[in-house]
Amino acid sequence: MKTIVIVHSAKRHDSEGTNLYTPQLVQELEGHDWLQKLRRDAADGVNAFSYPSHEDEEWRYSPIDRLELDQFIPVLSKPEAPDTSFDRQSDELYTISTIDGFLLEYDQADSFRISSISNIEEPIDIEAPEDILSSINLAFSPDPLLIQVPKGSRVEKPLVIDHRWAKDGAACFPLVRIEVEENAQIEIVEIFHHSEVTSLVIPETKIYVGNGSNVNYQQVQNLGTNVWQLGSLGVSVGQQGNFDGAIAAIGGEYARLKTNCLLSGRGASAKISAIYHGDGNQILDFRTQQEHVDRDTQSELLFKGILDEASTSIYTGLIRVHNEASGTNAFQTNRTLKLCESAWAESVPNLEIENNDVKCSHASTVSPVDEDQRFYLESRGVPTREAEKLIVRGFLQEIVSSLPVEEINGWIADLFNKKLDSRTIYEQ
Repeated sequence: MKTIVIVHSAKRHDSEGTNLYTPQLVQELEGHDWLQKLRRDAADGVNAFSYPSHEDEEWRYSPIDRLELDQFIPVLSKPEAPDTSFDRQSDELYTISTIDGFLLEYDQADSFRISSISNIEEPIDIEAPEDILSSINLAFSPDPLLIQVPKGSRVEKPLVIDHRWAKDGAACFPLVRIEVEENAQIEIVEIFHHSEVTSLVIPETKIYVGNGSNVNYQQVQNLGTNVWQLGSLGVSVGQQGNFDGAIAAIGGEYARLKTNCLLSGRGASAKISAIYHGDGNQILDFRTQQEHVDRDTQSELLFKGILDEASTSIYTGLIRVHNEASGTNAFQTNRTLKLCESAWAESVPNLEIENNDVKCSHASTVSPVDEDQRFYLESRGVPTREAEKLIVRGFLQEIVSSLPVEEINGWIADLFNKKLDSRTIYEQ
């Protein structure tokens, strides 16, 4: 089995920077002058940011010091399309297909617009990068994607963004920007598919929920065992807007997702849930921030994970309530079930509150399989293997039953069941 090329030095020094990810590389990408300038500026800024280290609080507990960025070559030309595609009925879903960050094909409808930002002639507002990863993503994303839902539109079917990977040893930078104007509605599924290639994936998805709009979003991370993912999901919710988002993660060697949810308008609400299952030596890393800026906003976060063998999960979460955000309700819960003693979980919830008129709480648990539950099932003739499966499925069911995009929930449940069924180690 191939593995990620890593370095084992204690720390990569900031002064070393990167010799590969430079402004000169940008000229090989397609795009109009305004986008090329943004890319060059972002590439110029790559070495201005500190290189991540596990000594940084944001990267605490992570193996980031082992990654040698320049070992992975950016994909600058579109690969051939893969033979496989997301298995679906065409009348049930709209689809967008990408390969190594390049847009391949997509459906269109009157209720939404899809564009390659590389083909847009007039400048659009794109935020300045906030760290080295967002700088690299903006600079070297070969075919950034823009999805727009006009005011008052209702997208009739879920829109699936199907990301696949082809080139071995590559660095891929999918960039997706979703703009939902006021009083609109859409369901979106973003899938990071399994692949046998060794690669580094640095995806960034930004979702803007307009005033009074509703967005359901589901991310499925099913990457191969030789892939590192350093992902970012940013959500901004306007006045009386609602975001219901969920994450399902089972793949990757080291898979990190940073989720920032900004409740920027009065009465905005967000629900963020996740289920994950690690085994082998996998590391699944989640960093979340629920940021309440305006009055009467609500957020609820619930993560549930399964850890087997020598896998590790990392969770750090922050609820931040600004001084003006009176009437905030914000809740954060992370629960991890360990199937083996050798599995390890870190869970660090945090609160930062500047207003007294709020209701906020956080909770975190890491526990083994409940012996009483297992004994109860075994005493009624259920074999140990099946008893643990029942307990695990029951543990995850709270989230599985309420995933926001119903059309693919059965497929997600099958992914988790398949991983659970492949389990060979059962502790007594």
